[in-house]
Parts: sequence; C-alpha cells; structure tokens
Amino acid sequence: MTTLCAAWLAVAPALSIAAQGQHIQYDPAAQIWTLRSGRVEYRLRRSGDGVAFDYFGPEGKPRWPAPGREISGLVEGQDIGPDDLRLVTVEPTVTERELALLYRHRRLPLEIQAVYRAQGDTGVITRRLTLTNRGERVLHVASLPSLAWSLPAADYDLTYLWGGWGQERQLSTEPLSIGRRGFTADRGRSTNGYTPWFALRDRDRGVLYMAQLAWSGNWQMSFGRDPGGDRTRPNQFALSTELGMRFDFGGALALPPGGSFALPEVAFTATAGDLDDAANQLHRYQRSAIPRRPAGDPLLVQFNSWYPFSENVSAGELERAADLAAQLGIEAFVLDSGWYNKKDWSLELGDYQTNPAKFPNGLHELARYVRGKGMKFGLWVEIENAGIGSQLARAHPDWFLAYNGAPILKDQRQQLNFARPEVRQWARATVDRLIHEYDLGWIKIDYNIDIGERFDPPGDGGAGDVLYRHVKAYYGWLDDLRAAHPDLLVENCSSGGLRFDLGILAHAHTTWLSDVVSPLASAQLAYGCTVEFAPEVCNHWMVGDDDRGRVDPAKPAGWWDFLFRVPMNGQFGVSSRILDWSPELRQRAAANIAMYKRLRQIIDGADVYHPTAQPAHDDPQGWMAIEYVAQDAGRSVVLAYRLGHSDAQRSFRLRGLTAARYRASQDGRPVGSYTAQELSDRGLPVRLDAEWRAAVVELTAER
Repeated sequence: MTTLCAAWLAVAPALSIAAQGQHIQYDPAAQIWTLRSGRVEYRLRRSGDGVAFDYFGPEGKPRWPAPGREISGLVEGQDIGPDDLRLVTVEPTVTERELALLYRHRRLPLEIQAVYRAQGDTGVITRRLTLTNRGERVLHVASLPSLAWSLPAADYDLTYLWGGWGQERQLSTEPLSIGRRGFTADRGRSTNGYTPWFALRDRDRGVLYMAQLAWSGNWQMSFGRDPGGDRTRPNQFALSTELGMRFDFGGALALPPGGSFALPEVAFTATAGDLDDAANQLHRYQRSAIPRRPAGDPLLVQFNSWYPFSENVSAGELERAADLAAQLGIEAFVLDSGWYNKKDWSLELGDYQTNPAKFPNGLHELARYVRGKGMKFGLWVEIENAGIGSQLARAHPDWFLAYNGAPILKDQRQQLNFARPEVRQWARATVDRLIHEYDLGWIKIDYNIDIGERFDPPGDGGAGDVLYRHVKAYYGWLDDLRAAHPDLLVENCSSGGLRFDLGILAHAHTTWLSDVVSPLASAQLAYGCTVEFAPEVCNHWMVGDDDRGRVDPAKPAGWWDFLFRVPMNGQFGVSSRILDWSPELRQRAAANIAMYKRLRQIIDGADVYHPTAQPAHDDPQGWMAIEYVAQDAGRSVVLAYRLGHSDAQRSFRLRGLTAARYRASQDGRPVGSYTAQELSDRGLPVRLDAEWRAAVVELTAER
C-alpha cells in the first residue's frame, strides 16, 4: 500500500489502470479519481486532505454544481462524513482492478477502508466498506450504511419493490417530496416486505440511478430532501440516499479494540435511459456473481412434488409421476418436504430420516428409479431450522439463536446458529449423507421463519452482529457445499421469495420466486423478478387452476398454454397433478416443454425489456409482455400475455435488436419478417383470440 505522497498521486498528467473495459484513472492536475465501467463514471476528488463525491452518471458529463458525500454515519456520537475523515493511503490494485482508499477519523481511533471496483463493461461499480477500531476501547457504531450519497438538488422519482408472502416484487414509483422516506427490513429475512434495491430518476438531468445491497439479513434504506438548500431554487434540495445493513435491535454495533467489520457490498449503476437499461446493466454484473451451474446443465425443467402431493407422498405414486415426467421431457425430479420422519414433518424438522410408512424400501429405490428415467433426483431440506419435536432440538438447545436465555421460537421452529462451528459441521454431515445416499443432483434449501432482530449477544457484550455472523457463516457453508459437490444444483427458497437478494444470489444457482402459483398472479411475479434479477435465477412452476395442482380438463387448450407459459420467464418447472392429465393435456404439456427448451437458450444470459407496465397482482388487465434479447442480438423471444378486459391485438415496441431484419414465428408458425426499425417504431403485432391466452414470438436475425 502506498502513501499519499508517493508516486501514485505524483504522476503527470494522468495515471490509469485499464483492462477489458475496467478503468481506474487519477488526474493529478484536477486531483480526481475516475472509475469507469462501460459508459458509466464515478468520480472522487481530493479536497484538502479528504475526499469529495464529484460526479456519478453517464460518462463525459461535467461535475455536479456542488460536491456531495458518499460516506456517512454516526460512531460514538461523532459524525462520519467528508469533513470528519482524513485520507491516509490509496491503493490502486492492478491484479484486482480495484481502488482502495483508507480513511482515519479526525477524532476517533476509527479507520474506514473503501474499496471500489469497476465491474468490467457492465456499467456497474461496487463498493465495500471495512471498519477497524485502532483504539483501546469499544467503539459503538450507531449507523454506517454501505451506500450514502448526497445527490444534487433536483426533482426525483423513486422506484422500489414491495410485497410479502405471495405478493413479491411489486413495483411502485412515486415523486420524492420534501421530507424523508424510509424502508426497514427487521424481520430477519431480507425481502419480506421490501427489497434492498431502488431506482432514482433525476428528472432535471435525465439520469436514472439504481443500487442493490448484497445482504440477506436486516437492512434499512432512506431518502431525504431536507429544507435549507439552494435559496434560488426553493422547491429543490439535495437528496440524501442511504442503504445498508441494520444491526441487531436496530441499535449499535460494538466494535472491539483491534476488531474489524466488513459491511455488505453494494452495487450501483446509472444511465440516461430507462429502468430496463439500468436493470440490464445490473443483471450483467449479477451474472459475474451467480455460481456456475453444474457443467453442461442448461436451465433444467423440473418436476416438484409439493403442489400435487404436499406431504402426502408415497413411493408408488411418485414412481408413476416419474414415468410421466420423463415422457414429458422433464429433466430433474425433486421430492419436496414431507419425505422424512414419522408424525409431523414440521415439528420433526431437522431429523432427516426417511418416513418408513411412505417409503417402506427407503428413498434409495425412488432415487434409482428417477435416475433410471434419465432425470436428476432432488430433495428438499430446511437446514437452518429445527422443529421443536426433533431429536436435534432436544439434544442441542444451545445450538440455536436465543433471546432472554432461551431459543427463539417461531412457528414451532428454532433457528440454528451457523456461526457455531459445530452447527455447520452437523449441517454439512447431514447434507453430505443425503447427497451420497441418494446421489442427489438437486437440493432445494428452504427457510421458513422470520427470526426478527433481537438476539442474546455472545459473551458479556452487546455486539449487535449476531444475525450478521450467522448469515456470513451460512454463505460460507453454501460455498463449501458447492465446492465439495460440483455436480449438485443448489436452489434457494424462503417461503417463496422472502430471502432473495444480491447477497444470496452469489451462493446458490437458482431461487424459488413465490409460493403463490396462480397463473394470474404469476404474471406480476415474473415481471417484478425480471426487473430486479437476471431472468435465469427466477424459478417458477406451472401448477394448474388451483394450488393443489388440478387442471380443469374442460377448459380450452389455449388456457392450458397460458398456464404453462406464464412461468416460462426464467427457470421453469411443473408441480401439477400430472397423473390426472388427459392425453390431450399431456400432449400440450410436452409441446410447451419442448418450446421452453428452445427459449431457455435465449433467456439464459439475455437482456430483458418490459414493453408494458407491470400488471396487477390480483386482477391483471390488458396485456403484459417481456422481451428477451440474446447477447449477440441475433435472436430474441417475446412472451406476450392477453389478460383480463383486453383487446384482441396489441403491438409491442421492441428494443435491443441490432440486425437489419428479423424473421418472426408465433407459437412455432412463421408470421412474417420485420426490420429492426419497424419493430422499434411500429412494434411487433400480436393477436390472440381470447382473454387469458399467451403467445411466444421468436425472432431470428436474417443474415
């Protein structure tokens, strides 16, 4: 690490580090660091012996009228801001392509290291802050968000995502008026209520900012426009924006002498375009974090046992379902909860022994049968929790997160504390046994309680980081599991999508979108997920007309197609009473599954555009469409849905198509040829003969 007076700051006229679209540059004359990713710039300026936030947005634009702050907080009653921090060292790291700035507080023995990274040409910058106590007494950190911007005075619109169980990821946009707007996640699950993600549009400058916190625990987010700004513009005030983790009890973190604490990383981007432009930039970065799927695996089509069978599973029925699933073209057969123990699968959670009444010959027989049909075999576990009736809970009461001296009880479950090595060892041994015994190719790891934010601290102190240490240890456990079993696909789940964030994204291959599987609600769910996340991690299933997996045989085939195509917007599966299906329905299912296997080649890695507004969750009306464009823009697919109270035809203006002309087919039938300009200006016309119908339009560039 070099000091400020060393060569890094003395070289003239400029020094830069650039590789494969990543760019870090220092201009000694202007004393400005520029981080460049794609066409996005993030600029920091020397200000005395400190640093000011000079600009963030599309490249080549002038600096903001006034410098802002980008580190903020409160420690021991002392402010943390640009005037309170002295820049000590700067480290440009060629091998890591990062810029590290080390600050010391002027009055406290506190060091803050800020590490920035320009993420290739994605348009995304990431930052992580690490706090170190250099004193001899505990420092109490009341707040220090991972992201803390002071943005220029302007009129801003805020877009955020909200929704609890079954209503995940509903978009809402509102103008930010004078005052403060805050969001808090304090239930223990990161996305039960809101998501740690936002978009801000500066209406005056035409710039949209987007940020996402990589954290699976509690967090808080706020936006404030406080009076007292520019008197010449009395209705416009600088915007304070903060996003970061929330410490236990909503209180302070106790940082011991010599101790360090790494705050969750935050990713952010900006564009002169719209929400989809910013989202696609963030998606491209997300793909660098998502673990690679097992070698050679596409987005596998799954069958899951939950909705048709629930806990009432039996070996014979499952083998018959496996026969039919294989015939339909399904590639993974996952046995959901209820396969283990004797009386109550929820109360006995944690004792993963096969139920002998349901599987008299054990699970080995079913696993071999499924694999013999050419499918991967998968199992459900809820490895972080144990039911109060389990042997595990009785034998190890000290293994659980506790409050007031007793394990915290939620919905007849207690949460294991993965910060304890013996807990991780037990969990690893348990899952290893299941993987080896049944040759698992898929594991679905669920998490079904809100643990909250109140925990007994370790030892005598009030650390404030009990949940943090559990979550970080769980991340590490998932990484070790994948490393030990590279052919295993790991699915993340939390009562649907209630712990689905940028943090967990880096440790599992795919995530269950929502426990609500109604075809009407699924339109909104797919739309919201593909705004926040790359589509390939959004996993949802065709279930049927109700949540028990029943499909009405009297309904027309066009309705059946709608059932299958609504969840095709990411990773796709089936969890339906396939044993009850008529030959006609089975034929329709096989055709749709074969179609999805074509589409997934485009969806996986695609840019995503939303040419319509998000439909309502409960009563979707009009049309919805989602457009996917392959990385080379040579192929595209549009999934279009005619919903309630809608006209028979709609045209969708498409984006991202760069070839001169495209051949189009609808549901596998040729429907014409269009120039990219026609598709952009006049739009792609789609006609459907009734409400609650779906069309799949495939576009291929004409060479």
